[in-house]
Amino acid sequence: MARRRKAGTETVMTAAWRQSRPGLFVVLLFTACFNLLKFAMPLYLIQVLDRVPASRSIETLVMLTIMVVIAVGCGLALDVIRRRMLVRWGLWIERQFGPRVVGQGLEGRSSDDQSGEIDGALGDVARLRSFVSGPIVSWLDIGFAPLFFIGIFLVHPLLGVIGLAALVALAVVGVLGDSLTRDARRASGDAYREQRALVQAAGQNRESVGAFSMSRTLTERWRRTASARLQERQRIEDGHILFKSLRRGIGQFLRIAMIAAGVWLVVIGSLTFGGIFAARIMAGFGFSLANDAISNWRNLREARSAYASLRKRLAEDPDQPASVEGEPAAAPLILDQMSFRQPGERSYLFNRLTLELAPGELMVVSGQAGTGKTTLSRLLVGVLAPREGQIRLGDVELSRLPPEQRAGLIGFLPQHTELFTGTIRENIARMDAGDFAAVTDAARLVGMHEKFIGLPEGYDTVISGDSFGMSGSERKRIALARAFYGRPRLIVLDEPTANLDAGARRVLETALAELKQGGASLVVTQSIHSVQIARMAERFLILGGKRAHEVTENTGRETRERARDHLRSVK
Repeated sequence: MARRRKAGTETVMTAAWRQSRPGLFVVLLFTACFNLLKFAMPLYLIQVLDRVPASRSIETLVMLTIMVVIAVGCGLALDVIRRRMLVRWGLWIERQFGPRVVGQGLEGRSSDDQSGEIDGALGDVARLRSFVSGPIVSWLDIGFAPLFFIGIFLVHPLLGVIGLAALVALAVVGVLGDSLTRDARRASGDAYREQRALVQAAGQNRESVGAFSMSRTLTERWRRTASARLQERQRIEDGHILFKSLRRGIGQFLRIAMIAAGVWLVVIGSLTFGGIFAARIMAGFGFSLANDAISNWRNLREARSAYASLRKRLAEDPDQPASVEGEPAAAPLILDQMSFRQPGERSYLFNRLTLELAPGELMVVSGQAGTGKTTLSRLLVGVLAPREGQIRLGDVELSRLPPEQRAGLIGFLPQHTELFTGTIRENIARMDAGDFAAVTDAARLVGMHEKFIGLPEGYDTVISGDSFGMSGSERKRIALARAFYGRPRLIVLDEPTANLDAGARRVLETALAELKQGGASLVVTQSIHSVQIARMAERFLILGGKRAHEVTENTGRETRERARDHLRSVK
């Protein structure tokens, strides 16, 4: 559960609004001035068409023209400035929120589709930035549209009614256009995502595609999906063309109606020609503002959805330093009534599991496939959170430790070797420059130091996550070195002996013995068992079987042999 926000602190979103407030005030001020300066043109027409011909004053015409040119020029300058300010605000939003959502997604206890969650969060940031950089202008201006229609009413109520009727018709067309094309847009988006997923899956499994001659079948599936998407795309474009034409037609009818009604009012003596053109200009301004806003209605809806999503993601406080009695590095690892079940499952994989692992102790976790060995390792390093109970180092819960402190206390080797594009040094130092002495110490522990210094660029040799000319055993030992980097307090190794040859396993066993002696607590899950690691273990956790969990203390020879029998039975 989220911690309560401390008094005097603020969320990331609140801080962003606070920092943006002065700039937004300037943008709103420029928006108000820009739209008010538009009234210079109607006033100019009234004066020029109604007053100048009667007075025959060329000086008045020149002065009025100069004044309106200055007003229009100032309005254009203000519009350029505010739009550039909004573009910069949008880029600032992406710089502020982009790294935060990526960091939150990488550090959080997310689902297996972590990359999809990060892509979704970045998509929200991009939509918000795109809206702020462009379409938001139309929604800032729309607040001034009523002023133009009020001005039309002041010229003559009949013209005001015509303008208001056109505005209502425009709103109806806009709502219909959005609602009638919504399903087609959703279907087109689903089809596009299915196409993309199919191509990505084929690329990731290229060997299987080639071996089983699946290219023709997959191409046909892609064609069917693409055809469905193109059909929906055609429906969307047809709808856009229709409703865009309707909006344009409403604007044209508005101009015709304004001129016809205005001339009639002139004929009966209720209006002047200056009033006709002034009302026509104000109607054009008001209608244009409303049309722009309706055209960007979908952008507004998507931006609001993205904002709500980001606000929810960023609602958590930054990690606060945990109040700790004593030093976590010297405290035992404690599982206190820890329970966990997978999302969507009714039965618990672990139910009220309780154990304690002191510094310098090694626990071997074993069991059949699917009994929860990998899940337990992910729980112990904070990748997953227990449903109930706690996982602590002494008195402090692991989840309350700031990420930097937790990273210094925990080393982890996942079941599948994961390396990143970068230098060997960076991969061992967890994609940081790191302390070179600690890097070489970790490399020596896994027996790779001589190998690395023999490379042309040594520890600065660039490797990639998928292939770089090293064997699976060497890749695994680099990942082990990363787990041992800095000699963490708690080291969790998920199937560390898999893909290791006999010599590499002996090196690993020696490293574990040295780390144990240095006070590290070690948890090793294994299906391919090492007798030497079992001999070093003080505790055994057997998953599966008649008893869901069994912890065996290595306090004597008889107990040790019984634990080994358990290990052999699940081998």
